[in-house]
Amino acid sequence: MKPRLSPSYKITLLFLIFLINSCQPNKVKITPAFYHWQTNLSLSKIEQKYLSNLAIQKIYPKFFDVDWDFNQQAAVALATLSLSSDLPKEVAIIPTVFITNRTLVHISNDQLPDLANKVVQKLKGQMGLFSTLTINEIQFDCDWTQSTRIKYFELLTLLNQFFEPQGITLSATIRLHQIKYAQKTGVPPVARGMLMYYNMGTVQKETTGNSILDNEIGAKYLDKLAPYPLPLDVALPLFQWGVLFRNNKMIKLLNQLTANELSDVQRFAKINKNHWEVIKSTYLNGVYLYKNDKIRLEKVDRATLTAAADLLQQQLKRDNRSIVFYHLDSTVIQQFKITELKEIIKKFERTTK
Repeated sequence: MKPRLSPSYKITLLFLIFLINSCQPNKVKITPAFYHWQTNLSLSKIEQKYLSNLAIQKIYPKFFDVDWDFNQQAAVALATLSLSSDLPKEVAIIPTVFITNRTLVHISNDQLPDLANKVVQKLKGQMGLFSTLTINEIQFDCDWTQSTRIKYFELLTLLNQFFEPQGITLSATIRLHQIKYAQKTGVPPVARGMLMYYNMGTVQKETTGNSILDNEIGAKYLDKLAPYPLPLDVALPLFQWGVLFRNNKMIKLLNQLTANELSDVQRFAKINKNHWEVIKSTYLNGVYLYKNDKIRLEKVDRATLTAAADLLQQQLKRDNRSIVFYHLDSTVIQQFKITELKEIIKKFERTTK
């Protein structure tokens, strides 16, 4: 015969259980994701396996760019995405549209409704490529400024008037300066923001150490992170590049350049850890380099990425969020082990604010 518990004992036990549970914070749900920034979405077997092993739940493919055409004096769509392979059904697609700030500088207020309509029609056509998948969110990527905020926010409002009745929410990318100086640059009228925690240094300066990811610079912008009024997801960089200088002036970026490609001592001389000099005019990945050109190699290593995650998780509000790596490409992801990125993702479960 089981002993019977008195009513007072039951009440005390229930209270203790409630007290224990209330002292333990709810676990934050972190959704791992990737940006895809190429014009053809065709996942290789390596990429598919990588996505599966990392339990990626979202992909943010860039559907197209919006830029200003000076000949037409109008905004036009460029770099439209094509789809060449099936996508895993368990992975959500968030269409992303990149809008140049110069589009907002030159477009008139009267042209905004027409641009909104063209963006909607272009998105509807592109979303037809993913007819087997449910799309619940669309993201707009624009580094707007204080002078273009009114036009950009009006454009987002017009777009939201179309998509919201269809159950599709809008999100927008947020740069560090737009976090720190939110009173000047404003907060976009969208449901969520995507904090772009990279490209924070001045890439054009020869003296810059690493313009992709510099946590000393990043830390100076994060004091306004917790009070920011939008729920924030976070984008982190995995890419690398070489910055080409000629006569002390930046010429271009050499995407995904590695130190191994600069190892030919007949053509390149290593100056220090991250800098090389061209000692013989030559081609490199289709780009002609002149003697005396300088190259600064910038990359993101595990230690810097881990430090970035530690810094961010201390400042972010405790909330469910997506952690999105930029970007999905075989040459990019092979630089990072699955276990390394899993450790980065897990750090964001420990946000405390």
